[in-house]
Amino acid sequence: MTTRFRTCMFAVIAAAALLSPSADAQTARTGKLMREKLLHSQRILAALTTSDYALLQRETRALTKVTENPEWNESMTGELRAFTGSFTRALANLSAAAERRDYDSAAASYAALTTACLSCHKHVMNARIARKD
Repeated sequence: MTTRFRTCMFAVIAAAALLSPSADAQTARTGKLMREKLLHSQRILAALTTSDYALLQRETRALTKVTENPEWNESMTGELRAFTGSFTRALANLSAAAERRDYDSAAASYAALTTACLSCHKHVMNARIARKD
């Protein structure tokens, strides 16, 4: 399997996981932010699969702006900050790889970015399940 194919397959699986949260899993405010984050993540995947480095840089910057949004910071509890740190580090690495036009590093950074998202979503999901019990 090529690196590009593995990256595409991972991204498709990750996108499916991100699109299937339960209806009550988010507030209206966090739902808006998560949809915006997902939109930029999808565009980043498109940029990676087409080697469109200009788009990759634009969408990486746009996604970084989402994490600088005051509403994003308001929704971050102490336990979620570690997940945000992983996400922003992966995003910074992705941005640097885009600047260098380093496809392999960009793909690895995108995988780390998606993993950070899924880890946080899993944590939030498990915390909600624990509260229901």
